[in-house]
Amino acid sequence: MKFEENIGKICILNGAAEPSEKLDSYSFDKHTAFYEVIRIIKGVPLFFEDHYARLKNSMSKLKYELLPSKKEVREQIETLCRHNDLSECNVKITVFQFEQEQSMVLFINKFYYPSQEEYDNGVVCCTLKLKRKNPNVKMIHAGYKEELQRIVSENNAYEALLVNEDGKITEGGKSNVFFVKGNRIYTSPEDFVLIGITRQYVAEVCRKLGYEVIETLIGLDSLESFDAAFITGTSIKVLPVSLIDDFPLNSASNATTKHVMTGYNSLVNAYINDNL
Repeated sequence: MKFEENIGKICILNGAAEPSEKLDSYSFDKHTAFYEVIRIIKGVPLFFEDHYARLKNSMSKLKYELLPSKKEVREQIETLCRHNDLSECNVKITVFQFEQEQSMVLFINKFYYPSQEEYDNGVVCCTLKLKRKNPNVKMIHAGYKEELQRIVSENNAYEALLVNEDGKITEGGKSNVFFVKGNRIYTSPEDFVLIGITRQYVAEVCRKLGYEVIETLIGLDSLESFDAAFITGTSIKVLPVSLIDDFPLNSASNATTKHVMTGYNSLVNAYINDNL
């Protein structure tokens, strides 16, 4: 595989700033590559410590070691952003095997942030019957990504929600999903999902705001019993869902959803201000 999502002129390859063209001579086996995507806001890598810990944890499951220290990786992110003259972007860290040696590259990852209209009105989600083999490990799966893109495009959707063999919604293809019923907020148990960093902080915000967070799988056939739904992720933060397949939801106008969105944004702003 190649680094097709790189949009920066400079990357950081094994600790050194290099022209992005140098990556053209590198390829990797998707089965042995691990990655993290970190959102940069005002030059600050959001929740960096959590991303670093998750990458290290994912790699340890295949007996890999992360080469640089936490301090070194953070400095590399700062160098990357400075060389590309960006303070608002997404940075992708990929650790991979090339010619039987472990390598690490950081680059500016292609990104899209929701528009204000999408936050105000919600987005469309379709569903895809698919079960990830190991959802807790963030590895690169080329076929999985292409299937997601195809389904989303065919349905003119923003995101695809994954549905298992029992008809239960587990997670979004690139996000986690929450459902709202009154003062209760439901999300999938950790065993069934990639444990998103945004997901963890959103759940924490929900509890601090006084909502009960219940971890259980939600069936497609029970959507009508919920008031709202929202998806969470690095780029999207907390994003209301207006439609799941043909089922409409008034998520963007739901008081609980709006409360959670405001609470999470406050948490993000506090983190950024503390790390400027």
